[in-house]
Amino acid sequence: MRSEALQRILDRTPADVDVLVKWYAEILDRIEELMTEKGYTQKYLAEKLDKQPSEINRWLSGDHNFTIRSLAKLQVELGEILLIAPTKTREIEFTPVFSNKIDATLPRRTEKLIKVAKWSELIYTPRYGTTG
Repeated sequence: MRSEALQRILDRTPADVDVLVKWYAEILDRIEELMTEKGYTQKYLAEKLDKQPSEINRWLSGDHNFTIRSLAKLQVELGEILLIAPTKTREIEFTPVFSNKIDATLPRRTEKLIKVAKWSELIYTPRYGTTG
């Protein structure tokens, strides 16, 4: 059970601070998990990212905010996704991809299709722009 003083502090904490702390903790957990899996030390990561070991230490101790660029560099170096941004539904133009067996039963000319789909649900190869 929480003390009344702690509960008052938590009740006065702005929602954005709650979100920031949650995100930061999740990202740190993921980075530390990947470093352990790959056997990376903070010193090794600092060398690979062309950073001082003290900066990596500040990142991993929560004393310094990540920039989007630093997260991107970490993601590339660790070889795993650290952050996923949601995508919104978009109107896209695509041409279906068929196997040769199915293709033989279809008309020679496939018309362009306009579909609304989430990128994560896209099962066709997109083709952007107009073609003749």
